[in-house]
Amino acid sequence: MKEDFFKIGYSAYLNNNKKQKWTSLIFEKIAKHKLIFAIIFIALICATINFWLIFKFMYVLEASAFVY
Repeated sequence: MKEDFFKIGYSAYLNNNKKQKWTSLIFEKIAKHKLIFAIIFIALICATINFWLIFKFMYVLEASAFVY
């Protein structure tokens, strides 16, 4: 009887669907495609290390040119 008076419904509490955040969506995509993500990540790390080593080698060449 009180439920009819206040018009309380319990279905809204049972269907409490929260909106999915974009970060959890990204983590789900990474978890689903682990191999592709690992290959891309390794390629980016290798490219970064390659450029860093090239610039360090150029620095060594420039420093050795001043010595002679």
